[in-house]
Amino acid sequence: MVIRSKKELELMLSKVPRFPFPKRELEQYVCDSRIASEMLWHAYISGNITNKVVVDLGCGTGILTYGALLLGATIAFCIDIDCQALAIARDFLRPLNDANVFFLCSDAVKIALRGVDTVIMNPPFGIYRRGIDMKFLASALNLKPHTVYTIHKFSNELINVIKRMLKKYKEEYVISLLFTDVMAIPCIFETHVKRVHRFNVAIVKIEKL
Repeated sequence: MVIRSKKELELMLSKVPRFPFPKRELEQYVCDSRIASEMLWHAYISGNITNKVVVDLGCGTGILTYGALLLGATIAFCIDIDCQALAIARDFLRPLNDANVFFLCSDAVKIALRGVDTVIMNPPFGIYRRGIDMKFLASALNLKPHTVYTIHKFSNELINVIKRMLKKYKEEYVISLLFTDVMAIPCIFETHVKRVHRFNVAIVKIEKL
């Protein structure tokens, strides 16, 4: 299938299945298809998806992996610590039987792979496990990709926090705040009191020089 527009990509991503029994400690929810399509389309037009080896850390039910495959990724790794969620992703992506997609049930912060071009991820925001978002980012950088695209809960200090992290690595990186947006999550956990919870997110690109 050829995706001709960001709007078409968003429509396709909206078909990805939800978590039947989301786990609060893993902050499980399917990424907003509009925001996911924005990030993936930027990666696509920047030449970071088509014919690339793409890794989705904390893939959940596979929305970002699905988008990467639709946009022409050569190889995709769908990685999640929840084997049940990974099985949903595998079953959903099975019709793409001509794609080289690999499913790894593993802790995303401990993964080791070689030859990675691009990492795409919507990590946990650290609401229930403080700092887990930065652990995901460190894991992504340890894969030594050319580019990382990641979604984080927005704060005024976010970019400075990431810049300090990047100083620990030998490689030189350029960090870009691609855009900020409002993500909407339906009431899925017992701690949610609103029918729809909305909050600001930042979509960040980190590129190796």
